[in-house]
Amino acid sequence: MRIRLLSGKSANALFVVLLSAVFVMPGCSRSDSEPSPDAPDAQAAAAGEGDDALIRSAAEMAASGEEPEVGSDSFSQQTTPMPATIGDRDDLAGRRTAPGGSTAPSPPDSPANSPPGFELAESTTIPAGIPEMIGTAEAGTAQRELRDDLTPDALMTYLEESDRDMEMLARGRNQLQDPNQANQLMQQLVKSKLQASVRLQDHADATAEQRTAGLRGRLQALSHLSAMGDLGSAKALEALARENLSSPEATIAGDSRIVLIGFAIDGLRAGRESAAQEIVSLIQGMKASRTPDIPAVLMMAEARQVLANYGLIDESAQVREKILALYGNSPDKMIAQVAADAAGTAKYDSARRLLGEILENENVALARWTETVTDLVREAPEMNTVEFLGTSALQLEAARRDAFVEETFRILADGFSETDSATANEIATARMAMEARRDVIGTSFDALANLPTIDGNGISSASVKGKVVLMPFWAVTIPPSLQIIPMLNEIRSRHPDQIAIVGMNLDSEQAPLGEFVAQNDLGFPSFRSISSASGDQGNPIATKFGLVSLPFVAIFNQDGKVAALDFTGMQLDATVERLVQSTDQAPEAE
Repeated sequence: MRIRLLSGKSANALFVVLLSAVFVMPGCSRSDSEPSPDAPDAQAAAAGEGDDALIRSAAEMAASGEEPEVGSDSFSQQTTPMPATIGDRDDLAGRRTAPGGSTAPSPPDSPANSPPGFELAESTTIPAGIPEMIGTAEAGTAQRELRDDLTPDALMTYLEESDRDMEMLARGRNQLQDPNQANQLMQQLVKSKLQASVRLQDHADATAEQRTAGLRGRLQALSHLSAMGDLGSAKALEALARENLSSPEATIAGDSRIVLIGFAIDGLRAGRESAAQEIVSLIQGMKASRTPDIPAVLMMAEARQVLANYGLIDESAQVREKILALYGNSPDKMIAQVAADAAGTAKYDSARRLLGEILENENVALARWTETVTDLVREAPEMNTVEFLGTSALQLEAARRDAFVEETFRILADGFSETDSATANEIATARMAMEARRDVIGTSFDALANLPTIDGNGISSASVKGKVVLMPFWAVTIPPSLQIIPMLNEIRSRHPDQIAIVGMNLDSEQAPLGEFVAQNDLGFPSFRSISSASGDQGNPIATKFGLVSLPFVAIFNQDGKVAALDFTGMQLDATVERLVQSTDQAPEAE
């Protein structure tokens, strides 16, 4: 179960890159996939800023299966990214019928993410009930034993064969029909690859080249596990990347830099002020590779796009210049073309600049936005434009620039009037969600009291009476939804008697919710609104609240009514403080 957003065609970069074996060790196969122009698949597997006091050996953490405590400062440093610019994901609100009876399309369901935490696998024995054959591989290949006596050469072969099996499984060349089984098998393969990589790196008889291959294998395996929702692996991945950023081995240093750029991108999405400059600094330190380096180009492209989406045009321009300087004149025509596509064009820059100005200044004339958006739709009548403006409308809505939101949708409707087109459906879906968010304001907390809870104890309105209630919507299978928890806990800590947190879980019945709750203390109770595992039906609560992105927080006032929705984190603190102060300043009853 995933969520469909309106703002781009990104995917988890390390998941895409590593499963496709573009980050390869000697002997591993490469992917033949190509990025889409101006919307490359590049995004980090985990977010946040490193804490030197918390960083330990990745091998130590992996061996102990250590995980961060949910709600702690370190927790926000390990989750997968806030999906502010991710598109082509399943919609928690399901397939919504657009005006005229058409239905906005939703992409096919994908395997459920794994629960957090992992232990190094002792072997690659396939779980019971899963076929032994993977694709056309001969019987028994998937059950290779990771013996203690394997030589470095044998470990290299083991890693190459593991990558082959993983790639075949990721491409669907297998006999598995159950996505949960496929996910379970993928986890087992990755965990075994991690163990084999650690053994190869530490093997007394390994050559320098083989130790490098082992270290790259560790980076790859941790990246896989992070992308599958493993919080402990995300922490270990960041630690390992920081430890090797200055490695004399160029490939290791380059891989580590790519990982850290991804963490910085997600730090930007999480609101960390220093993240933008960290992104630029890391990219400025990149060097051209002697071999085609698609992962590096894609990660820089994602950084450029995210910086631009946040109105950081100057920083985005610096990244664009670096992409072209490194690879724009590459003798490899494919790399040069990918670099040109990744660098993007300036067609959205004027709109992004103006958007940033509008968000910062309430006195910007609506006519300027109208002219800019109209020109953009006329010059680039394509889905990327719809997605860009859909994201812009969401940002404007969060900033309470309602007139600009309405004007954006009016121009989109005029520019893409063909009712049966995918772009028209996209616009209709976005507008319906916006209207739902407006309609839900004023909804009573009592209307949710009949929902089940994750602990089965129920949550009464009386337990939060007279308090400001923060309700984060979250799902184990969407780790970015949990990224907002440290901020909520910090806000509550300032007013412990006046603020309560009550979550809204949206996982499907098949999600590993019980395992997650057993391992992590969220620190607050949660309602449970069960989502369809296949995504063919909308989650009723997600639809009612107009949820299109995560994190997402509903804010109830002291009267138990929805006072505001926050889906950027930017207005959350101010909104809560305003509500708390309204109570503090109210005259006492005589």
